[in-house]
Amino acid sequence: MEFTWPVMLVGLLAVPLLLAAYGAVRRYQARAAQAFADPHLLERLRWGARLRAPWLPFACYLSAVALLVFASARPVAAIPVPTNQAALVIGIDTSKSMVASDLAPTRLDAAKRMARELVQAAPRSLRVGVVAFSDYAQVLVPPTTDRQEVLDALDRLQVQQATSIGSAILMGVRALPGRERAGEELLQRRQGMVPPFPPAPPPSPDQLPPGALVLFTDGVSNFGIDPMEAAQVARLYRVRVHTVGVGTPTGQVQTVDGQLVFIPFDPTGLQQIGRLTGGRYLYPPTAEDFRAIGRELGRSLTWQRQRTEVTSLLAAAGGLLMLLGGGLSLLWFRRVP
Repeated sequence: MEFTWPVMLVGLLAVPLLLAAYGAVRRYQARAAQAFADPHLLERLRWGARLRAPWLPFACYLSAVALLVFASARPVAAIPVPTNQAALVIGIDTSKSMVASDLAPTRLDAAKRMARELVQAAPRSLRVGVVAFSDYAQVLVPPTTDRQEVLDALDRLQVQQATSIGSAILMGVRALPGRERAGEELLQRRQGMVPPFPPAPPPSPDQLPPGALVLFTDGVSNFGIDPMEAAQVARLYRVRVHTVGVGTPTGQVQTVDGQLVFIPFDPTGLQQIGRLTGGRYLYPPTAEDFRAIGRELGRSLTWQRQRTEVTSLLAAAGGLLMLLGGGLSLLWFRRVP
């Protein structure tokens, strides 16, 4: 246990002082009783009745003081709490084609809006992460229950260059719990390295917590890892890849960097990825589609130790002991304290 304000523990010096004062009062009461009471009535004069633990109310008071002093120091303890291991990763295409305005104001803004709706529809216990991809994929937020961190990451997204859907799938899978080494052989081949033989087998499905990946993209992959190879890795590691088409079927003709260009929208590859991994192609997505993704993941609860401030627990325990001591004192001695 650690303390945020350890200087407050100086108050514990009051405990031995109160204990010494209680002992002195008890001795004074005993001497006074012996001096003025009939020896035959002495016991009844002291307590009014025979009590097995007449010191118990004071012990409650003293314990309450100690607990309240500890609480004032703001203790922090690592306590086990149930944690949902199921996780969802959102992949956002930030390639230059996402500047197309066939979805107002741009495809990227439309993708951000739909991603926010997905975050809001996800169960509160579900951990959500963010991956942005253009030439390569980057984990912006590892899976977390902090929704504001996820929303802030979505707001910061800016248009980049090319599109690598394969990298997005692979990085999204590796961001999920228990899959940190997924696709190592594919990455090594991509880098010109000889993969180890035989390749390491994936973990047993029973050892993998539920995980899913939702990609928001216009579907045209023109750089990096083959999306179908990455989808095979996702399937091997029990990750459903849901794809959301961002664009209109006719595409868009507009000026980009001073040139008039046609910006296509191609859902074919996205549909294949969904079928291969057991996911779905959503176009256009609805709030019910997003809620269904969270329901499919379900829960996978484990106990994890988290650093938690326990001030309120100690303060509550101290208050209860104070009430208990007062109740016993009132019941036995007709006074409080």
